[in-house]
Amino acid sequence: MEMIKLAELEDSEEFYSGTRFRIYKVGLNVSDESEDFYEYMLVEIPGEKEHMLLTNVVGHKSGRALAYVKAKNNSSVFAVTSKDVKFSIGTKNTYLIKKS
Repeated sequence: MEMIKLAELEDSEEFYSGTRFRIYKVGLNVSDESEDFYEYMLVEIPGEKEHMLLTNVVGHKSGRALAYVKAKNNSSVFAVTSKDVKFSIGTKNTYLIKKS
């Protein structure tokens, strides 16, 4: 698994349903700083074609929504851009998770 700082990605990069992000230093009461994160996944909302939802997928907040992310306009593919993810959740301590 590779972690890439969201701030370093080109604004035009596209993400699809199932893409995961991590936000570190969220204030969890853990002894190891590397475990102080929430992990979110982009998911489609049934019937919604203008936004995707970032939903927590790890830990005690699993299933809770973080943000709506505007989907690309005029596209045959349902995706969001890095620019819109950055706008929706910010870039501080935020990483894209790339699976090898």
